[in-house]
Amino acid sequence: MSFKNRIEGNELVVFADTALYSKDSIFKCLYWYGGKYQTNLTMEHESLIKIRVKPLQGDSLSEDSLQKLLEKLERDLIDFNLRDIVTKETKNIRDLLTAKAFSNGEFDESPPGDFSDPVGFDVNEV
Repeated sequence: MSFKNRIEGNELVVFADTALYSKDSIFKCLYWYGGKYQTNLTMEHESLIKIRVKPLQGDSLSEDSLQKLLEKLERDLIDFNLRDIVTKETKNIRDLLTAKAFSNGEFDESPPGDFSDPVGFDVNEV
């Protein structure tokens, strides 16, 4: 069996390796396709998800439109996976910002410098 992304009739068949794409990012990506397309996911192997996307009942797309949709889906899978990576990598920063926002001034510090030199860079010290 070929694991190449392709068009079969009026539907797309796309494969996503879970070693590359998180399941969270795959589901988040496909959620946005749910308004216009029927999506179906099955596990081909322990680390390979087979995604089928086809227009909702009664709709049909041209070969050109299906090719554009396939290319868009492949880009969107990468996009949502990257978003998932960034979210995980910046979790600590977001947690700190949230804690600071709700701290009621407990951790407020005076910024360095004075009003005329807000970043604390005094050229006279050089």
